[in-house]
Amino acid sequence: MVFQESNLQFDFSDEHWAHLLKFDETKDFKLVQESVPGTKGIDFSAIHKTDTLVLIEVKNFRGYRIENKPRMMGGENPLWLEIAIKMRDSVSIIVGSARSSTYQNADWAAYLEVLKNQKKQLQVVLWLEQDAPITRQQQYRSVSEEEIFRRQFKRSLKWLTNKVDVVDKSAHPFSDSLSVSYL
Repeated sequence: MVFQESNLQFDFSDEHWAHLLKFDETKDFKLVQESVPGTKGIDFSAIHKTDTLVLIEVKNFRGYRIENKPRMMGGENPLWLEIAIKMRDSVSIIVGSARSSTYQNADWAAYLEVLKNQKKQLQVVLWLEQDAPITRQQQYRSVSEEEIFRRQFKRSLKWLTNKVDVVDKSAHPFSDSLSVSYL
């Protein structure tokens, strides 16, 4: 299946991905968002290779590095907190929808089966596209800033899973089953 998000095209292999949803466009998400103002949702959810529920949030900061630097540095509206809130709300929607939805019943039930089975995995992914650093000095500074961001992001989701990744088009754990291109 092919989806577009944040000027990126995601092409998920049908043989490796099941129950794939554009999460924040589902009827159940929209119903919760109407009932509970301020509810946030992730971009994609799916089961990868039958045993891993993958929750994906996409951010494309290419061309907006300066504007988003305070968010990456933990400023007033830190990105790690925004994504952690989206994950919290999305997991709540999955559980509630598995229990009472009349839409996407098979998808929600499959997600809940993975969530309650400790032998299966839950993986949180922040798909973060950024501009490449311009100079070597900038690159070293960016790496340390990025590492601080990653640690805070992982710490904020430790209650949910220890499989928390920040990836981009050039390096991600799904290279055998997901291709991403710029629009």
